[in-house]
This record gives sequence, C-alpha cells and structure tokens, in this order.
Amino acid sequence: MIFAFRSFCVLLFTGCLLLCGCSKPAQPSAPAQPSQKSSKLTVLVVDDPGIAAGLKLLRGEWAERSSGEISVLEWTAQELLGADDVTADAIIYPTRYLGALVEREAIRPVRKSVLASDELALDDIYPLVRNRAMRFGAQVFAISLGEAPLLLVSREEMAGSPEWRELRAPLGSEKPTLTYPLAVEFLLRGSAYARQGKQPVRWFHTDSMQPQLVGEPFVRALTDMIAGGKQVESEMADRLSIGWPSSARGNAADSTNYGALPQSSEVFSPLLKTWEPPDRQREVAYLGFAGRMASVTRATRNSSSAFKLLRWLASPEISTQLSPRSDATLWFRQSQKSKAKKWLGAAQNPDEVTELVGQLLSSGDAHVLPRIPGIDEYLQSLQAEISAAIDAKDSSPALLERIAVEWNEITDRYGRGRQAVVYRRHLGLEESTD
Repeated sequence: MIFAFRSFCVLLFTGCLLLCGCSKPAQPSAPAQPSQKSSKLTVLVVDDPGIAAGLKLLRGEWAERSSGEISVLEWTAQELLGADDVTADAIIYPTRYLGALVEREAIRPVRKSVLASDELALDDIYPLVRNRAMRFGAQVFAISLGEAPLLLVSREEMAGSPEWRELRAPLGSEKPTLTYPLAVEFLLRGSAYARQGKQPVRWFHTDSMQPQLVGEPFVRALTDMIAGGKQVESEMADRLSIGWPSSARGNAADSTNYGALPQSSEVFSPLLKTWEPPDRQREVAYLGFAGRMASVTRATRNSSSAFKLLRWLASPEISTQLSPRSDATLWFRQSQKSKAKKWLGAAQNPDEVTELVGQLLSSGDAHVLPRIPGIDEYLQSLQAEISAAIDAKDSSPALLERIAVEWNEITDRYGRGRQAVVYRRHLGLEESTD
C-alpha cells in the first residue's frame, strides 16, 4: 500500500510538471513599429498660376496615395533665370528653358524606370513630344505636361490655308498669345521661305553661332512685314494672329477659329540663288514657343519620391485634370484626343483643331525654338528691331545686319563656345554637320 501510494504521488507530481510545461510563458508584446515618415516635396512652378492652383487641389489625392505632402512655390521666369540655385525637389517650367536648366546642371535626366513605367505610358505621348520636346541631346530631361504647336488664329471662319505672302503684315491680334509676336512672325515667315527638304531651318550656325537671318528668305520676310505683303482682299486679314487655343484664357478664345500656319509657294535655293517651288507642301510643327515641362532637380534629397510625383502628374488621368489649367498647353497624349475640348475653350472648330494638332504632333517635321541660355533676350532684341522698323517703314537689309550684331553681342555675353555646345545638343547633334 505504501508503495502504491508513493507511486501515485510520483505520477501526480509528474503530471503536474507536464501540465505546467504545456503552458507557454507570456510573450512580451512586440514594440510598435514606427510609422513611415511621409516625404514632403516642394514643387517650383514657373510662370503658370493655373498649374500652381491645380497642384494645390491635387495635394489631398497625392497624400492619400503616397502619405506624402506637396508644397507649391511660385516663381516668375525672371526669378528662375536670375537665381543661383534651384532648391526645390521638382520644377515645372516653360519648354524653352529646358536647355538653360540642363546647361546649369539644375535638373536630372529622367530615370529609365520612370520612362518604362505603365503609369507614365510613354508610347501614348505624341511622337514629337516624347522624341523632341522632352529630349535634350541624347537624354530625356523632362516629362511633358502639354506642348502647344503654333497655329493660325482667326476671328472668322477660315477657308483653306493661305500663303504667307497673301497675308497682311504684321498680323494683328486683339489679345496676343505670344510675348514677342513680331519676332515670331518674322522667324516663321523667313523659315517658310528658306525651308528645303526635311531639315529645319537653323537660326544659328552650329559651329560659330553666327545668326543665319541675313539671307534672301529673311530679307523677303522683312519686306513683307514692312510693306504689308499683297494683303488678302478681306477683313479677315486684320483679324489674324499666331497662337493656340486655351480653356484657361476663358473669353479670349470666344468665337475663334484655328488652322495650320501659312505656307509658301516658293522657297529660296542657296545653291542656285533662285526662287523655286518647294519639293512638297507640308505642315510643319513649331514647338517650344509654349508648353510646360516637369523635371526633378539635382538639389533634391528625395529624387525617388520626386520622380514618382512627376510620373503621377503626367499620367493620363491626372494630367487631364492638371494640364488644361495652363494657358500654355494642349493635350499631349493620343488617349486624350477624345477629351481635347478640355483644352480648347470656346474654339469654333474643335474637331478640325483636334485633328490638326494630332497630325502636327505625330509628324517628324518640326522646328523647336532654340532652347539655349538667353533665348528670351534674342527674341526681345528681334521684337524691338522689327517694331521700330515697322514704325519707320524701314525694310533695308541693313536692319538684318544690325539684328545679327545684337544677337552676336548676346551670344558673346553668354560665351560663344558654351552657346554652340548647348545649341548642338538642342539639335541632337554630337558634332557639327554644317
């Protein structure tokens, strides 16, 4: 009995030990993971209050998507060009300043992963925008938020496309879209008279940076603008200008028609020194006079988030909300064609404009305004000289020589060698082909 009792006690004690061993000691609670720190990005918007306002409206959506913040800073072009540094994370700016920002090493090339992303949908962007406007040299430095090719603007319905020499000069405009309308008209007229083959007319020599505005095509352009050309026999001649449609300009677009820029029935052959019919009539896209680009700065410490933001802003859905707020953009994606009226405002011929813009931005025939440092100074100088010549009825070729002298002074101030390098990069030339 004693043995049995002892065995029972041993078994009972062992069972208790086993039962105690089955219960696990309480585990200490895991320390709370620190919440991911949200990134705050500063976006500098240059000369575009519409884009700036649109960005502020998108801040909540971006915060919900990324847990990040957007701070919007607005500058004028003068502030941008006069600043020593661009300290924002990203910058949205007029297309014509791309080369100056690259030359200053203020912006980064766009990452290949961004260009290959489904969100950006690069192939949906029109060929001229993705292959010319967004590129500088061999690299993509910016993502477009809309590029507006120049169009002929009329307060009356246009029947067909007139020729440059048929139009009263200079073209009038009740509310000019362009900052330097006389300079641009002169350059367009001269380029139309000089154009041969598929190569765009170059306004500078690619090695010496000597202005190429003193030849016969530009002499004729000057004569047209001073003498008034042959003048179309209709009131429409007084109501033409150069520009592009915009919903952001509101009533300025009321009762307005848009068409292709005029062409020329003859061009000057520098080889034969004669005027002759062009090889073929074709519509040329003139880019860089408007448009908005977005880039990531070299100063940012959060380039990964900055590129994600730009990719999102340029995506089909978000860009369709943001881009029409600018008065300097048009749709830039093929998928946005059905939504073109968001950009067209009160244009009277929206279907025709939609088709024309699509054709222009899909072609390989384009002239992009030289995106070199000081481009505004070159245009301002040309505008002042043409305006004075019109007032004085002075169409002498000496005026063009004077313009060339002023352009050379601007080039020398920025550095002739430096300007030549930037200009060749703008053209996509590794070395001069002249």
